[in-house]
Amino acid sequence: MRYAMARYNAFEREYAYRIFVTDALKSLAGLNVRYVDFFAPEETRTAEEVIGHIKDGLRKLGGG
Repeated sequence: MRYAMARYNAFEREYAYRIFVTDALKSLAGLNVRYVDFFAPEETRTAEEVIGHIKDGLRKLGGG
């Protein structure tokens, strides 16, 4: 478990560093887009579709 936590912490540090560096480059170059803006997931489903997806998954787990 300690290995998993160490890997997770290393990943988080690397991700924060990438954001820091690209934000610095953004400000130096005068850009309007950040690194995070390219990779942030967008939810395009409606609330009803999300609920339906969850219910389908629960039905499959329940065997019904």
